[in-house]
Amino acid sequence: MRTLASVLILAGVAFGVGSSAAAMDVGVGANGGAYQLSAREWQAEVAAHAVAVAAGDPVAVLKEYARGVQCNVTTVPLTTALNGPCGAASGAVPAVFCGVGVTALDPLWTRTRTSATAAWTPWTYLTAGACPQDVLPALTTADFRRLPLTPTATTVQPGTGYVLVGYGVIVSADPTPVDLTTTLLGYPVTVHATPTTYRWDFGDDTPPLDTPDPGLPYPTDGSTPPTTPGSVYPAGSHGHPYQAPGTYTLTLTTTWTGTYQIAGDTTWRPITGTATTTTTHPALTVVERRTHLVADTCLTNPHGPGC
Repeated sequence: MRTLASVLILAGVAFGVGSSAAAMDVGVGANGGAYQLSAREWQAEVAAHAVAVAAGDPVAVLKEYARGVQCNVTTVPLTTALNGPCGAASGAVPAVFCGVGVTALDPLWTRTRTSATAAWTPWTYLTAGACPQDVLPALTTADFRRLPLTPTATTVQPGTGYVLVGYGVIVSADPTPVDLTTTLLGYPVTVHATPTTYRWDFGDDTPPLDTPDPGLPYPTDGSTPPTTPGSVYPAGSHGHPYQAPGTYTLTLTTTWTGTYQIAGDTTWRPITGTATTTTTHPALTVVERRTHLVADTCLTNPHGPGC
């Protein structure tokens, strides 16, 4: 479970059974002043506590957190079904609406003990129920980079595996965004990833081509596309002439930006940072051909000059 290291929590305070809800729902700010903890900060405290317990922290095992149904509204102290059957209701707990099909989280409670073998105190109230989308930390750059993004599909023309010196290749990338699903602290999240920049490394001594444009493939319908003056490549395409024979490895590195949406929420939230994928192509052979006067074609004489 991930934690929010920047949150300052009164993690070591043991709240008494008779404490009021308002008195418990506080933390300590950077200047020492008290403030009311948000649902997200409480969730971060619970996550940090779970990590400490798993690590065998002898202080952490003296406290537990749990979410449970609140029995009443006005009785002091507030109690929960975690402590046993609820008595007659004293007022109604307003329902938390989190969106269609989304189940709200119950109020958060805590209990403590004086030693690892001592009895637990009753569960005491910490904070009200909340929506799952309100308690989750932000999806981080590290989270984004762990997702199984598929390397960008590309088109390299001609697709013969070899090209002529001076002509080279035309390359283009698929700019289609992709959606992936993951979880954030166990809650479903959809990530929308968009390719934003492309770096083509042609494997020779020339600098890579960095561009936000995925490029256009050469048309295969027999039409003749317009060309940029002085270029053998169609306008709008990315062409690269190889100047010397040899074998070259062509790679594309795609940089992705992303947004994410928590299940049940309608808001798309930006992801800070980017992720990258690399597409590696089969080795490309660059050859030099010379013209010859021949009496037949390469079909009739496959071993003739120039064939």
